[in-house]
Amino acid sequence: MWDVEVAHKRLKEQFPDSILETYSFQGEMTIKVKREDILPICKFLRDDPDLAFDFLTDICGVDYPQREERFEVVYHLYSMRRNKRLRIKASVSEGEALSTVESIWKAANWLEREVYDMLGVPFEGHSDLRRILTWEGYQGHPLRKDFPLRGEDFEHYEVPAEPPDVIPKFPDTGEGQRYMILNMGPQHPATHGVLRLVLKLDGEVIVDAIPYIGHLHRGVEKLAENMTYTQAVTLTDRLDYTAGISNNLAYILAVEKLLGIEVPKRAQYIRVMLAELQRIAAHLLWLATHALDMGAMTVLFYTFRERETVLDILEHVTGARLTPSFLRIGGLAADLPDGIEGRIRAFLEDFPRRIHEYETLLTENIIWLKRTKDVGVITADEAINWGLTGPVLRGSGVRWDIRKVFPYSSYEEFDFEIPIGEKGDVYDRYLVRLEEMRQSARIIHQALDRLPDGEVNYYDPKVTPPSKELVAEEINALIRHFKLKSEDISPPPGEVYASIENPKGELGWYLVSDGSNHPYRYRIRPPCFVNLAALPEMIKGHLVADVVAVIGSIDIVLGEIDR
Repeated sequence: MWDVEVAHKRLKEQFPDSILETYSFQGEMTIKVKREDILPICKFLRDDPDLAFDFLTDICGVDYPQREERFEVVYHLYSMRRNKRLRIKASVSEGEALSTVESIWKAANWLEREVYDMLGVPFEGHSDLRRILTWEGYQGHPLRKDFPLRGEDFEHYEVPAEPPDVIPKFPDTGEGQRYMILNMGPQHPATHGVLRLVLKLDGEVIVDAIPYIGHLHRGVEKLAENMTYTQAVTLTDRLDYTAGISNNLAYILAVEKLLGIEVPKRAQYIRVMLAELQRIAAHLLWLATHALDMGAMTVLFYTFRERETVLDILEHVTGARLTPSFLRIGGLAADLPDGIEGRIRAFLEDFPRRIHEYETLLTENIIWLKRTKDVGVITADEAINWGLTGPVLRGSGVRWDIRKVFPYSSYEEFDFEIPIGEKGDVYDRYLVRLEEMRQSARIIHQALDRLPDGEVNYYDPKVTPPSKELVAEEINALIRHFKLKSEDISPPPGEVYASIENPKGELGWYLVSDGSNHPYRYRIRPPCFVNLAALPEMIKGHLVADVVAVIGSIDIVLGEIDR
């Protein structure tokens, strides 16, 4: 049987002097390698038929200022064929460079730029090594441990005496050709937030494009590393703010993996139900804005009708519509309120008819077809190479969903299909999301029908607080509650990666624990960030009006991209 031990064995055979250390924690293998061999090792891991790590999930960095080799650069790899994950690490000293792996996985382009921006680790051979979340001319690297939480003094934010050139340098395409450079955003309504696109045009045809992000960067990872594990839950709501519960779930699963605990079955089913309701609400918002961008206003009034119903249900359960922070490490804040199951069933009974109404408006509409068919095409191989996930990847015909390949919260007990497209165009991504809403409703039906009895919180005095009733009656419960709330949990030293299928794609957390009550490294793997990186490839050769359609089909949220 194939497992990650095979990868270790094959690497030792091929690179006997390059493997420095191998260890496992909570079932995850990590291999530390020499920095000078990172490029050939990654190429081997991708090309070897016994391994086939064809998907780059994430690249991030960790700062250890007390070490001689200060920075660890961490590569999260995945094999589509083998359905296996592997973590590779390389350590570098201040000022040393790593070879870029952009030639192996295109997804490395933006991910390496982020490591360079946040930690100052350069990548030799990178095609466009610039800052990505801060601006050119910014001083310092925010995720270094010696960078102050409140930032530096205001001199760092003043315009330098010689400000950097704000006009991007496009590659030369030949002598005597003249192009127009056009700014789209960051205030354009169709960019879905403060996204700036610089378009290089030949008439109205797009020759090249450069996205500029970071206008909304708030340093969420830096903030979380200075909070306790429980306090950091509230930051997750502010990422993809159309799917707060999904964000809560991804982070909390990572913390629970660090702790090595599994929550009661009833809590798992309720989490699934809430996550799927959140997926429906997020997809309804996507469909409303996507159609509105292209002039179909009526759809917005239809979809928001159902979205309000879903948000009312979520508000009834969690007490909030946008930022719930309802899930807890070890379970839930509370059980389901009385009467909510009937409201959910009533919504599910009506919802299929509503989806049919959306399709009546759009699916065979000639204008919709002309705006979406054969626009923004990306093939399955290219989508994998770019690290795309979610409906964008499935629209290209790749039947891949975290809920199936790495089931969490009892998803393996639910019967549902993974819809896929054929061409990988805007239209396919539209059809995939419509069917995903139907499948979400199907999952919720099953969760209601099979909802187990029992507790909604894992019992461990070091993880979950006592009930309010017990706190009011027993002094030892009051002391335990005070101690847990003031000091919070302290997972054992180690590192884990956990992810979910959120409405946009694979949302993951890489957590490094040093045994204290706050994460030493709190890394978010944001699906919107990775998906947006492929936008220039998807719009080349199309018209300016098609940019609007393609951005909408990716379904981005800048709160998650910029963090």
